[in-house]
Amino acid sequence: MKSKGLLFIIGTRPELIKLFPIIDELKKRGYENYRILSTGQHKSLLESYWKLFDIEVDYELNVLNKGQSIADLTARTIQQLNNFIKEIESDFKPEYIIGQGDTTTVMVASMVAFYNGIKYAHIEAGLRSYDLAHPFPEEYNRKLVSIATDIHFAPTKEAKLNLIAEGVCEQSVDVVGNTVIDTLHYFIKSGKLDSHEFENLKLKNIGSRCVLITCHRRENHLLLENLISAVTKLANKYPEISFVWTLHPNPKVRDVILNSKVSQISNLLLVDPLSYLDLIKIMSSSSLILTDSGGIQEEAPTFKVPVLVLREKTERPEAIKLGVSKLVGMNEKEIIESFESFKPNFDDDFVNPYGEGNSSTRIVRRLIE
Repeated sequence: MKSKGLLFIIGTRPELIKLFPIIDELKKRGYENYRILSTGQHKSLLESYWKLFDIEVDYELNVLNKGQSIADLTARTIQQLNNFIKEIESDFKPEYIIGQGDTTTVMVASMVAFYNGIKYAHIEAGLRSYDLAHPFPEEYNRKLVSIATDIHFAPTKEAKLNLIAEGVCEQSVDVVGNTVIDTLHYFIKSGKLDSHEFENLKLKNIGSRCVLITCHRRENHLLLENLISAVTKLANKYPEISFVWTLHPNPKVRDVILNSKVSQISNLLLVDPLSYLDLIKIMSSSSLILTDSGGIQEEAPTFKVPVLVLREKTERPEAIKLGVSKLVGMNEKEIIESFESFKPNFDDDFVNPYGEGNSSTRIVRRLIE
């Protein structure tokens, strides 16, 4: 029986982090009938990650233009990806196109798969905030992706229920956990996390008490001053705590923060985007995280680190319901009060609600067996 052709389409750093364990599982099984396409949506951010994860890209597009709008990115990606599928038909005809998450790359890949009669498998299916503005445009993207998806790999039972409520056939949905936990387990169990020395030398002098901050979502761009004010007050009040703020490369975020008063605070460190190992190492040693990142919401519970979610709504409610994360939005007062009062207890037998590290095995089994 001929093996199924699988085409992984990757555009951003989170997509690669979460697709890595699936590709690694295929390698372990000796499965060779797959190809990897990079659209270039996060080209510069991905360069070091291909090497870290020992992944060779088979095909590359160049969809990113400086300063382009979401509409321009979408149109450019549709055209390039559709042309690519036509060009490789004689060499490689995938039975499944596989995408992860809710980026423009993922949304367009599902459309192009549909237009070309190729089955689509969606990793991390069924996440919903039920508000198209939060997060923007991801909530819109993932709802569109679900329409064209043949196999929905939902990370949680709640995500599966979201899909069924929208009329998705239950037999097409597998609850598998989130593959980002597989990636964490890979680096923890291999000892690579423990042995890792910070690549960013500024992090080597971080004290034993650390608070990690990340903020990049479009809907938060105009609210950054609220976060800056809250962090400034907290850093000045708690000089014994080291605050580490990773700067997103988008100038609408980066420039605002660099030109603000936080850049002058001695116990607050502003750093460029961290490598994956630097990020999870600082995350693992943090006492608290302030973030609007979806991936960090999923990863932090593995390290039993509480999270203040800088969003009005989240499509990852499981940690909120368990009481180990809390929605605070970009409200200065709420951020400060929660920073001082939110102290969840993690039991010894606490299990990350987003997975236990075996998601990729379940996904590969469904795709190729």
